[in-house]
Amino acid sequence: MEKLLDKETRIKVQEILENMEDNVQLVLIKGNNDYSEILEQLLLELTELNDLIDVKVFSADSFDYDTYEVEKDLLPAMFILDSEGIDYGIRFYGVPGGHEFITLLQDILIVSTKKIMDFSEDNIEKIKSIDKEIRIRVFVTPTCPYCPRAVLAAHQTAVINSNIIGEMIEANEFEELSVKYDIKSVPHTVIEVKENGIWVMKNEFIGAYPQNNYILEVLKAIE
Repeated sequence: MEKLLDKETRIKVQEILENMEDNVQLVLIKGNNDYSEILEQLLLELTELNDLIDVKVFSADSFDYDTYEVEKDLLPAMFILDSEGIDYGIRFYGVPGGHEFITLLQDILIVSTKKIMDFSEDNIEKIKSIDKEIRIRVFVTPTCPYCPRAVLAAHQTAVINSNIIGEMIEANEFEELSVKYDIKSVPHTVIEVKENGIWVMKNEFIGAYPQNNYILEVLKAIE
């Protein structure tokens, strides 16, 4: 089978992953589609580049959706566990290809090192203060150069606060969901709060916002 990552890319990825400090597990739930096969191959190729990466693959029917909050209608789905099996709320729905591939690598480093890359201490404290269950959904496409910044912000927010789930959603792979949220340009961020067991949209914005502006938009959702 032909590799997804060419030789030059593999060398660059290996250099990035050298900064890992602890084991991580990439958990993949596959659907009955080609995207699932592509994502599985991509993740397995990462295991060849660093021994600290492990991949666990589930079929749609064999995964325990009660233990981890994963949308069973959005497959393939992937999340990252640390060496102790802790789930940080990072979600990938669809293949993190194109520009989004670097987001996956950065997320692996964050979970492996427990180091937040982009937020000031003041903004970290603001995120920690959130006591409601929040879902931050970032719709992307692989060719969008601004999308990784938006996704990484959502994922880091989830890492900081266990009440938060940060999702990358590949808009082209999940067209029905994109229509539901009226996604016309990316990155499009939707912020939802769980009320009486139901996710309710409270805010949305388009673009990759600077850190302080992004935090303001997140806080607006819980006002």
